[in-house]
Amino acid sequence: MFMNADTLQDAFAHGMSYESFVAAGDPGHQAQWHQRHDALALESDQVEITQGFTRAMKILCLTGQWCGDCALQGAALQRIAEAKPDLIELRFIPRSDDFAELIVANRINEGYRVPMTWLMAEDFHPCARFGDRTLSRYRSMARKALGDAAPVLAEAPADPVREVLHEMLDEVERVQLLLRLSPRLRERHGD
Repeated sequence: MFMNADTLQDAFAHGMSYESFVAAGDPGHQAQWHQRHDALALESDQVEITQGFTRAMKILCLTGQWCGDCALQGAALQRIAEAKPDLIELRFIPRSDDFAELIVANRINEGYRVPMTWLMAEDFHPCARFGDRTLSRYRSMARKALGDAAPVLAEAPADPVREVLHEMLDEVERVQLLLRLSPRLRERHGD
């Protein structure tokens, strides 16, 4: 189910900054978040992409502090948001009963997965929903679990952690272009 703007705005209002979210987690899980953030500084070409962004957007991550894929995607999104803080507002909410409506309405393959990320326009209208692992992570898992029977043709990335950053930046850029070309927003902004 694609969430509506009111539901997403309400959840976003309860969201935490990256720093607050990580600090609220079990101390034993905080290290993986800090390590990923330290490892994911944007390279100059990635910063250049973010500097081309022109539309304000909201990003909401429903995630778990214990989850390694959540730490990786969350840290990647934080680095992207840091590169364009005047336009990208990022919030994190924990997977908890407080957000049951989002969790239940956004199952993937009938499972309650984290992370789940919504990319929205400035007025909280949903533009994209991204959940669970990225393509490179699934490719890696398929290689390990299925071996030669894996239907994976792509080579393993040289740096799997940075590959996830690349994938997350691609998704944010895709939504930025969607927002920039939106007739509704072009009329609103007179461009």
